[in-house]
Amino acid sequence: MAKAGLDVGELLLKIVTGETGEISKVDYVPQKPDFTDKIQEDETFLERGLPEKEGVSSAFLTSLIKNLAANKDCKMHKVMFLRHGKVIAESGFAPYNLDMWHVSYSMCKSIVGMAIGILVSEGKLSVEDKLSDIFSARVSPFAFRKKTIKVKHLLNMSSGVDFNEAGAISGNDWRKSFLEAGSKFEPGTQFEYNSMNTYMLSAIVTELTGQSLFFFCKEKIFNPMGIKRIYWESCPQNITKGGWGLFIRTEDMAKLGHLYLQEGMWNGKQLVPKEWVKESVSHQIETGKDDSEHYGYQLWINDDRPGSYAFNGMLGQNVFVYPDIDMIVVTNAGNSDIFQSSPMAVMIRESMKVIQISDTALPDNFAAWSELVALRRSLEAKTSSFPMITAGGWKKRAVTMTNGRPKRKFAEFETKRSSFKSSVSAYNVRTENMLVSAWLSKLNGHVYELDNKTYGIFPVMMQVVHNNFTDGISRIGFRIYDSNFYYIDIYEGERIYSLRCGFGGKSYVNNINMHGENYKVSMSSVCTTDEYNRFVIRNEISFLEEACMRTFNIYFMDDASDREDRKGTFIHPSVPAGIEVRLNETPGWDILLESMNNIAPEGLGGMQGAIFNRIVKGGIKDVLEEAVKNSIQPVISGKLVDMP
Repeated sequence: MAKAGLDVGELLLKIVTGETGEISKVDYVPQKPDFTDKIQEDETFLERGLPEKEGVSSAFLTSLIKNLAANKDCKMHKVMFLRHGKVIAESGFAPYNLDMWHVSYSMCKSIVGMAIGILVSEGKLSVEDKLSDIFSARVSPFAFRKKTIKVKHLLNMSSGVDFNEAGAISGNDWRKSFLEAGSKFEPGTQFEYNSMNTYMLSAIVTELTGQSLFFFCKEKIFNPMGIKRIYWESCPQNITKGGWGLFIRTEDMAKLGHLYLQEGMWNGKQLVPKEWVKESVSHQIETGKDDSEHYGYQLWINDDRPGSYAFNGMLGQNVFVYPDIDMIVVTNAGNSDIFQSSPMAVMIRESMKVIQISDTALPDNFAAWSELVALRRSLEAKTSSFPMITAGGWKKRAVTMTNGRPKRKFAEFETKRSSFKSSVSAYNVRTENMLVSAWLSKLNGHVYELDNKTYGIFPVMMQVVHNNFTDGISRIGFRIYDSNFYYIDIYEGERIYSLRCGFGGKSYVNNINMHGENYKVSMSSVCTTDEYNRFVIRNEISFLEEACMRTFNIYFMDDASDREDRKGTFIHPSVPAGIEVRLNETPGWDILLESMNNIAPEGLGGMQGAIFNRIVKGGIKDVLEEAVKNSIQPVISGKLVDMP
């Protein structure tokens, strides 16, 4: 693990020092296909039902979804509730929609557990089988002389192998590196969460069947369940990543939870053996974690309700299963949650402890159900008749604008989901509109070159997870289309990302092709001024298939002379000579450091220690953390240049 830790340290050092391009030791090949919104042949969907008909109060669901939406720390993308196998409530949170697939992170580990159970039922594998026997042809027996790792140790995260998630960026042969790595403790004696355990389970599927785990799951699980729009990334040796890399729709996540609620049965066919389901959701090992004290086979055993458990992925990708009330809650989000301790997870889990459930249908409550429906339409930005719940994104702020007179005027913005408030005077609205119009007209067709070309449109978290690293933004240009929208052109590497922008937080969906992989993004923009009276274009770029978001704010330097003359005619100077670009991303630098610390080798300073013991020989944790923070939240200057 020492080498992998140093490789991670080297990569992190390259990121914080601004290196771009092919900085990883893992060969990159474009993999992710474009998502299609077309229903596929043999794709199936869950039945929809009224909450009261299934014994659940619409008012309860409305209250919970409202609270999730209103809490700025939840950063909700999608939510779905099932009872008796029927969807009784669901919603996307604009700009995210329920139909599009979403990255799952570790939630997909539970699917790997299902695949292993199928192999066991077919007699091809036993949980007592040793890795030394399964992979005897690939690694010298000498590598196993002190290790007795069994399949069950991979399943319950107790292998003790000193090769963890860090290995995913340390080289191409993850399987060989895992098998030859040292041990931290005797297998089976303690719990240590390690995504490479799951990767090795995927490698076992390939070793025994000659198929990738993804293909195996398609044949045995996905196709029989009508799960068609799905994709799972592979490692450089074409072994499905297993522990991460799956893109899946929220409804299909719910199907998998319901499959386990039915003890592996789907439409009268036993897809996953019943005994395996029971075994995998039983206490297999103590975790030492307060939020979930026990772990089963590739899933977390919760104490929310009797028999409850969860398929969990970081940043808010969850399938919460409650067998005693035949209910499932599914979430996609972009919050600061590595396991199940975020405000979102806590809110849902606490609510499910006290939910009132009826075994028979409740009386119809059309008013409560109508409010639940209206709430969904509001959250998905499909109506203006229901009060918009504002949370996350841009916080409510007072924006000051001056017209050359001593008295300042104020306007209020709510969030990216709300339009410019009409509470200000008509005079101020006219001034604001003139300010925006004048500024954008003088920016039309002009390009600014950045003095630091090391930061990209892709958030760092996505770069690391997908091994797809930025070439660095070199220039930013502006093009005005008409009074309704304009374009910001991002020059990165050999590509120009032309991002369509609206006004007052209006969103447009754009496509970004990052080294051969297409990602759908929603661009939401507001034109305003800051406390120094500088003209600012504030942008939020939401990666609609991911848990990440990029904030991209552009400040213009020469706005001091913008004013109205005594006749009310708006006067503006020449094209601004400079800009200042401020980037940020969600999840931010704190969650990046936390996740990196979780996969760091033991020893003083963890990953930070590995880096600085090698480079600076000081273990200067605070210095590294500040460098990581600056790489996530850089401030970059730019100068006006001629058109290329």
